[in-house]
Amino acid sequence: MQHYSDVDLLTALSTGRSQHVFIWLFNIGAEEVWHPGSGGISDPAEQTVVNRIEEMNLLLCRSQDIIVLRQHPDPDFLEMLSQIGFAIPRIEVPEPFDALTPITDLMLADEGLLQRLRTASEEAGTAYLVPYAVTWKEEEVAARCSLTLLGAGSGLSARINDKIWSRRTAEELGFRVTEGAVCKDETEVREACLRMTAESSAPVRFIIKLPHGASGKGMVLVEDLSRLDSVLKVMKRFAGRPSLSAGWLVERWHAKQMDLNYQIYIDPQGGVTLFSLKAQELAGTVYIGSRMPAEVDRRLEVEIRSCAEQLGASLFAAGYTGIASIDGFVNEDGLLLPVIEINGRFTLSTYISFVPSILGEHKYVSRYYRIVSAEPLTYASLCSLLRERELLYGPERREGVIVYTAGTLSTVGLKQGFINRIFTLIAADSWEEAEDYVCRLERVVAGLQHVQALQAYKA
Repeated sequence: MQHYSDVDLLTALSTGRSQHVFIWLFNIGAEEVWHPGSGGISDPAEQTVVNRIEEMNLLLCRSQDIIVLRQHPDPDFLEMLSQIGFAIPRIEVPEPFDALTPITDLMLADEGLLQRLRTASEEAGTAYLVPYAVTWKEEEVAARCSLTLLGAGSGLSARINDKIWSRRTAEELGFRVTEGAVCKDETEVREACLRMTAESSAPVRFIIKLPHGASGKGMVLVEDLSRLDSVLKVMKRFAGRPSLSAGWLVERWHAKQMDLNYQIYIDPQGGVTLFSLKAQELAGTVYIGSRMPAEVDRRLEVEIRSCAEQLGASLFAAGYTGIASIDGFVNEDGLLLPVIEINGRFTLSTYISFVPSILGEHKYVSRYYRIVSAEPLTYASLCSLLRERELLYGPERREGVIVYTAGTLSTVGLKQGFINRIFTLIAADSWEEAEDYVCRLERVVAGLQHVQALQAYKA
């Protein structure tokens, strides 16, 4: 197994889509491999649904590629992708099926699949493994299949995907950072919160973070100090191990003008390209959607690009190449804080970043919904409902709503109802039209929600 030296992933996903053969793998849950015991979804029903988010990887595939999925996608979903212009790659599914075992573990246990991937690499001359994140498990897949792995090594990837490391890197680069502190124990957490409260003339809210975790896991917003002890108890249970030795991060919570995500690509020679800038929408600390491209003025865009180039150069100096996804924000005073979190891996935002190269330049709004429906919701029935409301994007109607996963719909049925995670992307010619689609879409989704079931589920 080797890491790549000459493949430009950014070009291959945009203007050079006939180049190379990529083997795609959505190994969500890499944080638990890097940092065992770092927490995550413990509900098997929810994890079963989350594992099917892998289907959004199809948005990046080219026709000559191979994608490894734990189940074959709904034919209606594949037909929709094909009709609107996405290429359908060869799909490989590990055997036997298992809804919960990590996808890379399933691959490593399926010698037939590994042999087929070895053969594909031999036929292509060289094939490239492109995972969501690089851990030792993906390195083993690459070695056993004679694949070239795209991305930095597992040890470096683990180090970069650390919230404390992100803050310290931002400080070393001289970037503006939010008021906060790295704390080694609960006493220091309390001291930091008390100090920030005493130094402010206005009420202060805090975000307390464990160093590892994704999708809002391992972080809690503290509205006032009276809740601090209960929050610390919850976070210690979430951590599941003596995490205080690794440190906790306490930061002041801002009333932000804009949450930002920008994606950079660091090529094998150290060149840095900012290829996506989005305005993020959050529910508390959890990502629920974005606007692409972000509406920023020229001054802010120049500052973001400068920070992206400096950060990319710093990551390359540390040995990192490939895609990195960075979260930052514009505070209440209009000042840019360019680094809140560095992800040395793909994020859910990465998978929609290249859609304009297929569908063209539009205003794009993504929205994510989690609902419980009384009856099973299929991809065909959801699209039919959107079509009836004149919302569905299609080959004739080149604007509207695209539902870009199918396996996350009613994969699991409970006595309270059927769990659905609905991932949508809206394409429109103006932000006003996009917002109109959002409002109409949310009315449709609200109509699908089984209120009694949801209340029972939350209870």
